[in-house]
Amino acid sequence: MGAALSVEQKLQDTVQFAGNEVTLTCRVNKDGASARWWHGDVEVQNNNKFSMVQDGMKFVLRIRNVQRSEEGFYKIKVKYYNEEVESTAMVTVKENLRVSRTFQDVKASAGQEVILKCEVNREDVTAEWKKDDKLLTEGRNVVMEQRGKEFILKIKHAQKSDTGFYTCLVKSGSEEVKISAEVAVEEFDREWRSINFNPQTRNKLEAELTQLRPQLEPLRILLYGPIGSGKSSFINSIDIVFKGKISTGALADAAGAGISFTRRFQTHKIEKKNTSEFLPFVLNDVMGLEDEKSKGVHPDDIMSILKGHVKENYLFEPSAPLSEEDPDYKRDPSPTDKVHCLVCLLPADKISFLTDDIFAKMRSIREQASDMGIPQVVVMTKPDMACQVVKSDLRKIYYSMKIKEKMQECSNRLGVPMNCIFPVKNYHEVTELVLEVDVLILKALSTIIHFANDYARQHVVR
Repeated sequence: MGAALSVEQKLQDTVQFAGNEVTLTCRVNKDGASARWWHGDVEVQNNNKFSMVQDGMKFVLRIRNVQRSEEGFYKIKVKYYNEEVESTAMVTVKENLRVSRTFQDVKASAGQEVILKCEVNREDVTAEWKKDDKLLTEGRNVVMEQRGKEFILKIKHAQKSDTGFYTCLVKSGSEEVKISAEVAVEEFDREWRSINFNPQTRNKLEAELTQLRPQLEPLRILLYGPIGSGKSSFINSIDIVFKGKISTGALADAAGAGISFTRRFQTHKIEKKNTSEFLPFVLNDVMGLEDEKSKGVHPDDIMSILKGHVKENYLFEPSAPLSEEDPDYKRDPSPTDKVHCLVCLLPADKISFLTDDIFAKMRSIREQASDMGIPQVVVMTKPDMACQVVKSDLRKIYYSMKIKEKMQECSNRLGVPMNCIFPVKNYHEVTELVLEVDVLILKALSTIIHFANDYARQHVVR
């Protein structure tokens, strides 16, 4: 009696790409046997898709142009008289690597976030990103992510230099696909607000303010805003512009400690260059506004200042605003004690992060000032921190889409019209005078003083 029928070569699990041919081979130990093949529970027949071949003791199943529908378990049953053996194998069909979602060309404004997303049909892949055929690496402004089959490139605060042709090269073994698009970061092609950065403009603005003879002297300007908005730095910067040299008249907090540096109500006078005379206006700074009711300047104190009731060197107490019984309360203010223009300072790089509570306080102050007829201006500080284009070239400030967006955000959240909002860069880093800084400060100050003078003529002077 011979050996029992047995399988000498079992079917092997197979992985193949769609469109290729799959071959399954089984060998037994006896010649003259017959075989039948199954795909799952369905018996396989010879046709254009399947080909079954027997060569002595070897049995072969060929699957032509294999597709995902041919995936699954395959079984062969080999019979020799009353003996029968079987073997099984799993056929896995991988799709050829292809792009299932691409990204399109992008046009963005400077300062915006650019996001490129693409997706392929498999997860067994890696990718690299290139810009203009040069490999991109992650950095503070560039983030690359992979989420399974999806690949994401984020360019934070996109700038003109980020303009280029971007490619995501996705690889799996010897396979690769490319997804490409052009990113164009643009600014306005012309100024959306006209300003001349030249010595003539600077000198003209300075002369107009120096030679001004207002209806009331001095005109009083009150600065308010959240902590860290640059109120004291703005006063220092005005002082620097008119002195023609770097100075520190109103000490400013350079540490950014997150608390208000200004604690007392003080009046700041600005000297004319090379004289002992003062310009016909004064500036008052107050403690910064904060979220909590028990922190920052109390809105009631600002109302008292607007009406001229606060004495010099009054110490701000957030939880206890000035009352009529307080010794620092001025009962009979003169016309020059009252405020003639209210100026809100907001940092361009932090506007989006200021809470609704802060803006609610500022709107309340603004509305009460409006009821009193007091004109209002917004000075938007730190534009160079909000826009890389402006940081590189301050002359581009009114070409910048980012700066216009920030000014529009100021307008929307505070309710001040765009033509009453002025971006300025304070003197807090440089050690020498800068023409562009001077012009922006003088332009904003000129509007403030003329608003104040118009108010004094209409509401104060009899």
